[in-house]
Amino acid sequence: MVEKLTTVEAAAEFGPNWCLFWGERVARSQFEIWLPYVRRSRNRYAVMSGHDEIPPWVVEQVAGLPNVAVLDWPNRSWLRASRGFRGFLYIVNRHENFSVVSAFPRHAHVWLGHGDSEKKANAFRTVSLYDAVMMARYSNVRRFPRAVRRSAWHAACATGATIVEGATKDPWTDDRRIRAILYAPTWEGKSDRVDYSSLPVVAPILTAAMPGLAERGVRVIMRAHPGTGTRRPERSELVKALAAAGVETKVPKAEAFGAADVMISDISGVTGEFLFTEKPNLMPVWPSLANTGKSRASLERDYPWTYPWDIEHQDLAAALASLEGSDPLRPRRAAAARWMFRGHRSLEDAVKTFDLALTMPRWRKLNVPLRFVFEPAIRLPWLARFLERRRRRR
Repeated sequence: MVEKLTTVEAAAEFGPNWCLFWGERVARSQFEIWLPYVRRSRNRYAVMSGHDEIPPWVVEQVAGLPNVAVLDWPNRSWLRASRGFRGFLYIVNRHENFSVVSAFPRHAHVWLGHGDSEKKANAFRTVSLYDAVMMARYSNVRRFPRAVRRSAWHAACATGATIVEGATKDPWTDDRRIRAILYAPTWEGKSDRVDYSSLPVVAPILTAAMPGLAERGVRVIMRAHPGTGTRRPERSELVKALAAAGVETKVPKAEAFGAADVMISDISGVTGEFLFTEKPNLMPVWPSLANTGKSRASLERDYPWTYPWDIEHQDLAAALASLEGSDPLRPRRAAAARWMFRGHRSLEDAVKTFDLALTMPRWRKLNVPLRFVFEPAIRLPWLARFLERRRRRR
């Protein structure tokens, strides 16, 4: 098994079908979203970064995988040696993406992203760069600026939100006592206009509540966005203070999802990911959130399965107690999960849809929205098999 492609001959022999591309350094949290998918996929993948070197931890994670290998940026031309190479999968929106599209004009360019949310980063103006755009659901097209919305509509393939490896469904079928809380704040963004993080307002509340929660035997887990503190270093100090107060900060994502009875989270991809469990979600609302263009009304519209937690008017204990006593959004969460994840009940189901979506870029030549081919192929297995045979003959 090949971990790293070190010669053009090795690249030709490995024969990648797709290249997972980061325009900057590979982010571990983003890589871990897609590794479970590519590992189960029927395709072969190269992993490449716009920086010269791939981090050693990436090489370690792909070691032993028969269908994934690492390729350094200076050697990107080697991809042409693979007769079955079809194109690039983009995780982040960076200037380097333009360079790749220009260098490989006859190959497909597919947007994957790294988590479904209502952040402005998920409504980029360069959507016309891509032959196909994977998104959780077709209604996400409305996020894009009006000038490029037609491009987004033509390229859209609704593959469902990504499923966290190891996550399981655990819906609240009956009222139950909260024994574990997961707090998952997002990072502060690249400017105050996109700072959706509740950390500055929730951290003091959670710190003050820790003695009472510990007395009740409530476990508190925190999974802060890995970018926390990048622009505002003082945010990292808030995370350290919570850890010092007894909050667990080293729990893996799937384990945290399984342990938590309820999650507190912001406008971020993790809110959609947690919906797969069908357990309750509190979403903090505070006055300065309005600076990002978001409000309680917009959160209720965009995240109808979550409970808005108005920090100014409801303390944490009351918010948790209300959930233990009544959970009126239970049916809505179940319906939202079916819709958000396309009815996928497992990662294996999701990967089948993912692989089918990767056969779609060639149909852009029809000049019709890709969904007109993609949706029938999902519903008619014989059509999916026909498309797969066409792919193999290529």
